Amino acid sequence: MQTLIMLNQILRWLKRPKVLRLVCLASSVVGLLCYALSSSFKYLLGNWSWWKMLIYIVFSFIICLAVLFTPARSSSTSLRLEAHLAFLVLIITSVYSFFFDNVVKGKPDAYSLISCAAFATMSLGLSNLTQFGFQIDLLYFFCGGLTVQLMKIKLWLVTVGGGFTYSLLQLRHYPSYTQGENLQLLNQNHVIIQVDDSGRISSSSPVIMEQQANADVGSTLGTSPEDGDLIQSNSTSENGSVDDGLFVQQQFINCIKELEKENQMLVPMVCSHVEKYLKAVFDSNDKDKDQIQMLEVPVPDVNLVMDALPFEIISRLKEIVKLIVEGGFTEECSDIYSKWRKEFAEQCRRTLGLQFQTPKDEDVEKWLKTCKATSKILFPNERRLCDYLFSGFSVAADAFFDKVCKELTIGLVSFADTTMTTGNLPNLLFNIVPKMSKPLVELTRESISPILFRKLSFVNDIQGVRQRLAILNKLRELTYPNNVQAPVTDGGLHLITKKAMDHIHKIEQKFGYRFANSSFWVVIGRMIELLESELEAKSKDFYADPALSSVFMINNLSYIEQKTHDLQFDDDFQFDDDWFRTNKAKVEENYNLYLRSSWNKMVDFLKVETNELAEADVVAELMKEKLNLFNLHFEETCTIQSTWTVSDKRLKERIVKSIEEILLPEYGKFCDRFRVVFGNQAYHYIKFGFLDIQNCLSHLFLLDDEMTLEDKKTV
Repeated sequence: MQTLIMLNQILRWLKRPKVLRLVCLASSVVGLLCYALSSSFKYLLGNWSWWKMLIYIVFSFIICLAVLFTPARSSSTSLRLEAHLAFLVLIITSVYSFFFDNVVKGKPDAYSLISCAAFATMSLGLSNLTQFGFQIDLLYFFCGGLTVQLMKIKLWLVTVGGGFTYSLLQLRHYPSYTQGENLQLLNQNHVIIQVDDSGRISSSSPVIMEQQANADVGSTLGTSPEDGDLIQSNSTSENGSVDDGLFVQQQFINCIKELEKENQMLVPMVCSHVEKYLKAVFDSNDKDKDQIQMLEVPVPDVNLVMDALPFEIISRLKEIVKLIVEGGFTEECSDIYSKWRKEFAEQCRRTLGLQFQTPKDEDVEKWLKTCKATSKILFPNERRLCDYLFSGFSVAADAFFDKVCKELTIGLVSFADTTMTTGNLPNLLFNIVPKMSKPLVELTRESISPILFRKLSFVNDIQGVRQRLAILNKLRELTYPNNVQAPVTDGGLHLITKKAMDHIHKIEQKFGYRFANSSFWVVIGRMIELLESELEAKSKDFYADPALSSVFMINNLSYIEQKTHDLQFDDDFQFDDDWFRTNKAKVEENYNLYLRSSWNKMVDFLKVETNELAEADVVAELMKEKLNLFNLHFEETCTIQSTWTVSDKRLKERIVKSIEEILLPEYGKFCDRFRVVFGNQAYHYIKFGFLDIQNCLSHLFLLDDEMTLEDKKTV
C-alpha cells in the first residue's frame, strides 16, 4: 500500500509544470546528442562537416529554447495556428519517413533507439504543457519509430516498444494532483477570488494562474485546458482583475472531464440497476395479482449517481459552480454540463440496447422501457445531482435540470410523434397509443414536483404529445365503441360518424393553432379513412338489402365530406383535392349501386322478350304478369324507401331525378305496347300513370334524419 502511495506521489510530481519542462529539456538534449551520434544520422546526412555541425547546433539550440519558453496551455489558442502547425508536422514527418525507409539499412544502433525514446518523452511533456495540436502526433510518430526499430533487431522486442508506448500514454492521462489538493487550492489564499456587483471576477492579491496541460478535453467539450496548479506571481493586469470567468470556466471543464472518466465505472453500475428494475416491472405486467405480490420489484435508487461519483471531485465542482452562479457565467457552462449528462444517458441507453428508430413493436417496447427508466431513475438522479451542485441556488438548479431533461426528452417526444404519423394505423390505435400514454404521465408528474412542473420548458413538449395521444384515444373509442351499436334501420347517419366528426371539429377549434403545422393532421385524415372503412363494414353487417346498405354509405360519406370541408385549417395543411375526389368517387359508387340494386331491377319487369312466332295470347299473358309484378314491387319499394333517410336534400332530389330518368321512359314504352295488345281493356290493368309514378317517387326518403339521431341517442 505504501509503495502504491509513493508511486502515486511520484507520478503526480512528474506532472507538475516545472518538472515537465525540465523533463522536456533534458529529453530533448539527450535525444539531439544521441541522434547526432546515431547511424541513422550518418545514413541520412553523411559524415560530419563543420557547416553541418554549425547548422545542427543552431537547430538544437532553437529546439531547447522552444521547450524552455513554450507558452502555457491556453483556451485562446488560435484554431488556424493549430491547423497550420499540425499540417507542417505531418509534412515533415512524412518526408523524413520516406527518406528513412529508403536510405537507412540494417539494424539500428543504441543511439538511434535512445534518441527515439528521448524525443517521444519530449513530445509527451509538450503535449501536457501546450495545446498547439501537433504534440500528440509527434508522440505517436516517435513511439511508432522506436517500436519499428526494435522489431528490426528482434521481432519479440515489439513488446518492449509497446510497453514503453503504453506507459507514456498512461502517464499523459494521469491526473495532475489529488482532488483533495485541488479543493484545498481553491479554498486557500493562494488565489483569492472576489465577485463584484457587476459579476466580474477579480483578484485581491497579485496572483496569476499557470495552467498545466493534461489532455485534450475531447469532442464532447471541445479543446479546453486541463487541470492546472495555481502559483503566485508578482504581475497582474493593469486593473487588477483577471479575465471574466476564465479561471472558473477552465476549472469547471476540468472537473467535468474528470467526471467523464468515471463513466467507465458508473455506466455499467447504473445500467445493471436499471436492467433489474425494468425486468421486474415489465415482468410484473405479464403476471396476475398473486404472482405480482410474490415478485420483489426493486425500489429505484435516486442517489445512485451521487453516491458513485468521487466525493472529492463533486465537492470541488460544487465550489466552482458557486463561483459560476455568483459570477453570472451559468450560460457559458450550461451547454457543457448538459452535454456531459446527455452523453452519460446516451451511453446508458446504448449499453442497455434501448435504441429506437422506427415505429415497430420492438422499438415501441424499447421506447416504453426508456421512458420508465428515465422517469424513475435518470430524472430523479439528475435532479438530485443538480440540487447538490447548486445548493442555495434553486433558480440555477432548475435551469440546468430543465436543459438536461429537455436534451433527454427530445428523442422520446420525437419518436412518439413519428409513431403517431406513420405505421399501421389499426395497430397504432389498439396496441401502441394505449401503451404510450401512461409512461408520459410518469415522465412528468411522478419524477417532478408539482411546483417545478409548471416551470420546466420540456414539459410543454411532453404535454403536447399527451394531448395528441388523448385525441387518438378518444377517436378510437368513438370509432370502435365497446357497446354493441343498434343498426340504423333507416340507412341514415350513424351515431359514430356524427360523434367522431364533431370531435374532430372540437379538436380543430381548440388545438388547431397548435397542430396546424404538424403532420398530426395527417393522422386525423387517416382516422377519417379508418372511420369510413368501419362504416363500410357496419353497412354489410347491418343490412341484407344492398340498396339500403348503399343509402347508409351515401349518407355517412356525404356527412364526412361536408364536415371536412367545414374544417378551417391553417394554409400549411389542407385536405388536398385528391382526398375529396376519392371521397366523391366512393359516394358515386354507392349511388350507382343503389340505383342498380333497387331500380334497375324494376326496369327488368318492363321488358318482354318474345319472338315473332309467339302466339298473341302467350304475349298478352306474359305482359299482364310483368305489369302485375311491376305494380307489386313498385308499390312495395316506394312504401319501404319512404321510411329511409337521405340527409342531403340536394342529393335526395338528384336520386329521385335519376330514378325518373331510368324508370319513366321504359314505363312509357311498356304502357304504349300494352295498350296496343289490350286496347281499351289496358286501363283495367295499368295501375300507375306517369303522375302517379312521379308522386310516389317524391315521397321517397321522407324520414327526417335529425329526428332519427335523437331516437338513436335514446337507444
